[in-house]
Amino acid sequence: MTGDRNKIILVYAILLFFHIAHVGEEVLGRFWVMDSIGGIGPFLSINAILFCVPLALFYSVLKGKRIGYYLSMVYAVFMVVNGIVHNAATIITGRYFGGFAGGFSGIGLIIFSAILTVLLYKNVPATTK
Repeated sequence: MTGDRNKIILVYAILLFFHIAHVGEEVLGRFWVMDSIGGIGPFLSINAILFCVPLALFYSVLKGKRIGYYLSMVYAVFMVVNGIVHNAATIITGRYFGGFAGGFSGIGLIIFSAILTVLLYKNVPATTK
Protein backbone atom coordinates (compact mmCIF):
# COMPACT_ATOMS: atom_id res chain seq x y z
CA MET A 1 0.00 0.00 0.00
CA THR A 2 2.90 2.38 0.65
CA GLY A 3 3.87 2.36 -3.02
CA ASP A 4 0.29 2.99 -4.06
CA ARG A 5 -0.07 5.68 -1.40
CA ASN A 6 2.97 7.45 -2.80
CA LYS A 7 1.53 7.17 -6.32
CA ILE A 8 -1.79 8.58 -5.13
CA ILE A 9 -0.04 11.52 -3.46
CA LEU A 10 2.09 12.23 -6.53
CA VAL A 11 -0.76 11.95 -9.03
CA TYR A 12 -3.10 13.99 -6.81
CA ALA A 13 -0.45 16.73 -6.49
CA ILE A 14 0.05 16.77 -10.26
CA LEU A 15 -3.71 16.96 -10.77
CA LEU A 16 -3.93 19.92 -8.39
CA PHE A 17 -1.14 21.59 -10.38
CA PHE A 18 -3.09 21.06 -13.61
CA HIS A 19 -6.21 22.42 -11.91
CA ILE A 20 -4.36 25.65 -11.09
CA ALA A 21 -2.80 25.74 -14.57
CA HIS A 22 -6.28 25.27 -16.02
CA VAL A 23 -7.60 28.35 -14.24
CA GLY A 24 -4.53 30.27 -15.39
CA GLU A 25 -5.11 29.16 -18.96
CA GLU A 26 -8.75 30.22 -18.74
CA VAL A 27 -7.66 33.68 -17.56
CA LEU A 28 -4.99 34.07 -20.24
CA GLY A 29 -7.34 32.81 -22.94
CA ARG A 30 -10.23 35.00 -21.74
CA PHE A 31 -12.63 32.10 -21.12
CA TRP A 32 -16.09 33.42 -21.99
CA VAL A 33 -17.49 32.74 -18.50
CA MET A 34 -15.08 35.28 -17.03
CA ASP A 35 -16.78 38.21 -18.74
CA SER A 36 -20.25 36.97 -17.89
CA ILE A 37 -19.55 36.98 -14.12
CA GLY A 38 -17.95 40.40 -13.92
CA GLY A 39 -14.35 39.98 -15.01
CA ILE A 40 -11.13 38.52 -13.73
CA GLY A 41 -11.59 39.44 -10.05
CA PRO A 42 -14.83 37.57 -9.43
CA PHE A 43 -13.68 34.72 -11.68
CA LEU A 44 -10.48 34.19 -9.70
CA SER A 45 -12.28 34.63 -6.38
CA ILE A 46 -14.82 31.95 -7.24
CA ASN A 47 -12.10 29.62 -8.48
CA ALA A 48 -10.01 30.19 -5.35
CA ILE A 49 -12.98 29.20 -3.20
CA LEU A 50 -13.74 26.20 -5.40
CA PHE A 51 -10.10 25.10 -5.26
CA CYS A 52 -10.44 24.68 -1.50
CA VAL A 53 -12.68 21.66 -2.14
CA PRO A 54 -10.02 19.47 -3.81
CA LEU A 55 -7.47 20.64 -1.25
CA ALA A 56 -9.73 19.45 1.56
CA LEU A 57 -10.34 16.20 -0.30
CA PHE A 58 -6.60 15.71 -0.77
CA TYR A 59 -6.11 16.21 2.96
CA SER A 60 -8.79 13.64 3.74
CA VAL A 61 -7.10 11.15 1.40
CA LEU A 62 -3.78 11.82 3.14
CA LYS A 63 -5.52 11.02 6.43
CA GLY A 64 -6.87 7.78 4.95
CA LYS A 65 -10.53 8.76 5.18
CA ARG A 66 -12.74 6.47 3.13
CA ILE A 67 -15.16 9.28 2.26
CA GLY A 68 -12.21 11.33 1.00
CA TYR A 69 -11.37 8.60 -1.48
CA TYR A 70 -14.91 8.43 -2.81
CA LEU A 71 -15.38 12.20 -3.03
CA SER A 72 -11.96 12.54 -4.66
CA MET A 73 -13.08 10.08 -7.31
CA VAL A 74 -16.09 12.31 -7.97
CA TYR A 75 -13.77 15.32 -8.22
CA ALA A 76 -11.46 13.45 -10.59
CA VAL A 77 -14.31 12.36 -12.85
CA PHE A 78 -15.57 15.95 -12.89
CA MET A 79 -12.10 17.10 -13.98
CA VAL A 80 -12.08 14.51 -16.79
CA VAL A 81 -15.40 15.88 -18.01
CA ASN A 82 -14.11 19.45 -17.64
CA GLY A 83 -11.08 18.68 -19.80
CA ILE A 84 -13.15 16.90 -22.43
CA VAL A 85 -15.73 19.69 -22.61
CA HIS A 86 -13.09 22.41 -23.00
CA ASN A 87 -11.42 20.53 -25.84
CA ALA A 88 -14.65 19.51 -27.55
CA ALA A 89 -16.12 23.02 -27.32
CA THR A 90 -12.94 24.55 -28.74
CA ILE A 91 -12.97 22.11 -31.66
CA ILE A 92 -16.69 22.50 -32.32
CA THR A 93 -16.77 26.30 -32.13
CA GLY A 94 -13.25 26.99 -33.35
CA ARG A 95 -12.90 29.58 -30.59
CA TYR A 96 -10.08 29.37 -28.08
CA PHE A 97 -9.38 33.01 -27.20
CA GLY A 98 -12.53 34.62 -25.90
CA GLY A 99 -14.21 31.25 -26.17
CA PHE A 100 -13.36 27.98 -24.52
CA ALA A 101 -9.77 28.46 -23.35
CA GLY A 102 -8.58 25.64 -21.13
CA GLY A 103 -8.01 22.85 -23.59
CA PHE A 104 -4.25 22.52 -23.24
CA SER A 105 -4.34 22.07 -19.47
CA GLY A 106 -7.54 20.10 -19.99
CA ILE A 107 -5.44 17.33 -21.51
CA GLY A 108 -3.50 17.07 -18.26
CA LEU A 109 -6.75 17.10 -16.31
CA ILE A 110 -8.06 14.19 -18.36
CA ILE A 111 -4.91 12.09 -18.04
CA PHE A 112 -4.14 12.60 -14.37
CA SER A 113 -7.77 12.52 -13.26
CA ALA A 114 -8.25 9.17 -14.97
CA ILE A 115 -5.11 7.78 -13.35
CA LEU A 116 -6.13 9.15 -9.95
CA THR A 117 -9.60 7.66 -10.22
CA VAL A 118 -8.17 4.20 -10.86
CA LEU A 119 -5.59 4.50 -8.07
CA LEU A 120 -8.18 5.69 -5.58
CA TYR A 121 -10.68 3.01 -6.58
CA LYS A 122 -8.10 0.26 -6.12
CA ASN A 123 -6.97 1.58 -2.74
CA VAL A 124 -10.12 2.65 -0.88
CA PRO A 125 -9.51 1.91 2.80
CA ALA A 126 -11.57 -0.93 4.23
CA THR A 127 -12.58 1.10 7.28
CA THR A 128 -12.68 4.77 8.17
CA LYS A 129 -9.71 5.96 10.19
